[in-house]
Amino acid sequence: MTTIFVQFILHLVLLFSSMEIPMEWAWVTVGRRAIVLTVAGIVTSVGFAAARESDIRIVYGPPSDAAQQAMQRRLQDRKALEDIRDRLGDIRLPRVLTIKIADCHGEVDASYESADATVTICYEYLDYLQDLARDLPPAALREGLTPESYLTGPFLEVVLHELAHALFDLKKIPILGREEDAADQVAAFTLLRLGSEQARRVIAAIAIMYASEAKAEAPTASDFANEHSLPAQRFYNLLCISYGADRKTFGDLVEKGYLPSDRAEQCVAEYQQVAYAFQQLIAPHLKGRRPTATPQQR
Repeated sequence: MTTIFVQFILHLVLLFSSMEIPMEWAWVTVGRRAIVLTVAGIVTSVGFAAARESDIRIVYGPPSDAAQQAMQRRLQDRKALEDIRDRLGDIRLPRVLTIKIADCHGEVDASYESADATVTICYEYLDYLQDLARDLPPAALREGLTPESYLTGPFLEVVLHELAHALFDLKKIPILGREEDAADQVAAFTLLRLGSEQARRVIAAIAIMYASEAKAEAPTASDFANEHSLPAQRFYNLLCISYGADRKTFGDLVEKGYLPSDRAEQCVAEYQQVAYAFQQLIAPHLKGRRPTATPQQR
């Protein structure tokens, strides 16, 4: 377990243990003692009763080497996945959802499988997160990101993205458009509830990751045919929903040319569209929380 990896765990815990978040539009509501994040997943509380233990099964898969074994031991000692199970909130699932850490035989991935209702976070993906911090890109340094805070954004995004897939599937939530784009929107919408300062850091880290991936190599026919949007598209979609949610915090995205002005003109409407869909399609499954019809623009 590298020093960066350990510091990353501590950074996540400290970052989210002190947050005060407005409740009106939170799927993941963060308050003191309400949320703890570890490298295994996101622990959330939305102010509801804990999910029934039988609804969620936790698995720490067998590691394939000493590094994975150390990672597994630390995650188990912190009861990382158990915290996820206990804090998912009062969403009654029609079948058991499995959340597991697994050796993916060299594949760097995180996924949701409908056939067995399983969210899998690969040990290899956690290794990849550590690699991200070894050489911070200039954009991350300009945003004032540390190695630990730079890892936070991509980690949170992938966990929320996969949990969105699980929610779509298990609660039979209708989707108009590509499911991968919808999962991106749910993840971004949730992260924007963290409060302006924290959301800025998290969104910046994710955007920088997408930008780096977009520059890494030219897209192929396979990339264009993929169910995921291209990294560059995910970059601009993320900037747009962020700008639409909070033009004060993210206003410089347009001023500095990161978000084209013609796209920016549509971003408030795009954000409100996502917010309305969340209210109509997801909020009814969150007992005790009924968001208002229109979010306030800051």
